[in-house]
Amino acid sequence: MLNEQINIKAIKEAVQHCCQEKECVACKGKECLIGFAKLVSEYAGMKKALSIPNGLKMVPTGDFKVYETDDVAFALAMINHECKNCQDNHDDNCVINIMRSSLEVALLGEHSDFAGNPLLYVMNLSRVNPELGEKVMTAYHQLKNQ
Repeated sequence: MLNEQINIKAIKEAVQHCCQEKECVACKGKECLIGFAKLVSEYAGMKKALSIPNGLKMVPTGDFKVYETDDVAFALAMINHECKNCQDNHDDNCVINIMRSSLEVALLGEHSDFAGNPLLYVMNLSRVNPELGEKVMTAYHQLKNQ
């Protein structure tokens, strides 16, 4: 069961904190990086689905809103914390990977490679952007130590 494998509630709460709803007149949903991640988390929870066919291709990379980096870094860490470290069995269309991709575009402006290892991914973020990578790494370690 999905909720036994992934704490979707914790992910939804972390993603919700990234939302710019006060600055948006109306939610753009799938056109917004955060709105899209929220929709994926809701779909995953409702359908008990771990994968969405072609979901990674649906990430709205044309969203150029500026998000609060600390909130997005924490949500990205939470998503990676819930990743099951599937490595060779990694599926690009896994709900974790889709939400991770959406949030990394919100944080870094681009996709990063992900090979199914959340710790390696978080470490690689520091190579892409040392300051933002450190924020994600710090939050990731805090979550791991809880």
